[in-house]
Amino acid sequence: MKSPFRIGHPYGPLAFVPREVAPGETVWEYVVDPNHFNPNGVLHGGVVMALLDTAMGHAIGAAVVADGRTNAAAQMNVNFLEPIRSGTLRARGRAIRIGKRMAVAQGEATDDRGTLVATSTSTHAIFGLVPPAAKTP
Repeated sequence: MKSPFRIGHPYGPLAFVPREVAPGETVWEYVVDPNHFNPNGVLHGGVVMALLDTAMGHAIGAAVVADGRTNAAAQMNVNFLEPIRSGTLRARGRAIRIGKRMAVAQGEATDDRGTLVATSTSTHAIFGLVPPAAKTP
């Protein structure tokens, strides 16, 4: 099975863009949009969290998809380190450990200058895919 994401193509309502994909590691980017600022005039933490979630989830997925499995985040923790007002955010997700039913990932988000703006960890549930012939109508 192949990744459903094309490098350089924006996805979703926040237009996150995958830049690098390898088993167990991915990089996604987001161009800061002032429409996503909070009332304090900085990027809403939920956008940063979503970018990290995408990178970490895809890192786990890129590692398990060849085995016919998929994943979903079960828990996530984010540390916001710097306010973000402009530029491009880059989130790198890495699979730390992948087991039969659970996986752990780590993420880091940096700005245009390479400054670390947020860190994250997540735990993912691992699921086996149902073969198409076994699906009920």
